Amino acid sequence: MQTKKRTILSLCLFFLVFGALLTTATFTDLQVSQILTKHALPAGAYYANDFFGVVFECIGTSPELLLGGICAAMIAVWAMRLMKRGVGRTLLVLAGSVGTVGAYTWEFYDLFHYICRHMPGDDRGVPAFLWGVAAFLALFCAALTLFAVNSFSDDTLRRLPRFACVTIGSILFALAVVNVLKNPVGRMRYRAMNVIGDFSGFTPWFAVNGQPDKTWMRETFGTADAFKSFPSGHTRAAAAAFYLISLADVIGVESRRRRALLWCFAILFTGLVAVSRIVVGAHFFSDVLVGGTIGFAVCMVSREFFLVDRKHLRALKTSGK
Repeated sequence: MQTKKRTILSLCLFFLVFGALLTTATFTDLQVSQILTKHALPAGAYYANDFFGVVFECIGTSPELLLGGICAAMIAVWAMRLMKRGVGRTLLVLAGSVGTVGAYTWEFYDLFHYICRHMPGDDRGVPAFLWGVAAFLALFCAALTLFAVNSFSDDTLRRLPRFACVTIGSILFALAVVNVLKNPVGRMRYRAMNVIGDFSGFTPWFAVNGQPDKTWMRETFGTADAFKSFPSGHTRAAAAAFYLISLADVIGVESRRRRALLWCFAILFTGLVAVSRIVVGAHFFSDVLVGGTIGFAVCMVSREFFLVDRKHLRALKTSGK
């Protein structure tokens, strides 16, 4: 009963704070962007070269991609060590290993993509040789991850596939929610308005605008994503850092200090990514608020209903660790 009351109280507090912030953002979106982009986004520019903004643009999506690689490695090692020999085991080991390398390759390619975007010159695509660098780094990181997961005991390893499947599934669900909203809402990015020097195209987050002609967008802004401001995909991806809390539950991290550090890291990282997206003019306050909340809420729901071991948490509180 106590646990149920605390859960209800936490939900009420969460929705109260979220509602207050969203209400504030609704009336201050444009002003907040004007203040935060003032020294970062030059007049007439679509991309900002602000150091803070660029750094977190490059690493903002890392939590979900790195988690994808770790989860795939968990499945591969679990199948290799605990499944009986057979076709199913071979397929899972192969799929998990390929998935680990694939997730890390995507991570490094994404990193190089954002770095190259801010390089001088007209050709800002990723050079072919960087694909090779990304593949090498991905193989190296995949090997380290597989080795690290293999160090877990059999008892811990048995709990990892559930975490891996729930985490991958919930991340994909949050990704789908954000992408389903982006196109019909069609909110114009602040930096797109900055290019044409006209901010009359600003609309609140709840307005449904649809997408304009892609050819016109490419000719005007050099990209077809100028009207995909709401909600923020980067902030949603950054909020995947909260899955570290669930992972701590699964592998038996009992130290309250370590768990508190994980919470602090997830909150700080997601917050910094959110602010950075406003600084570079990619999103408004309400965009990052809703994007981050979607990622966080899906993570917490999956933890509450699919991953948390209540007996373990009660024992943890009783032990006072």
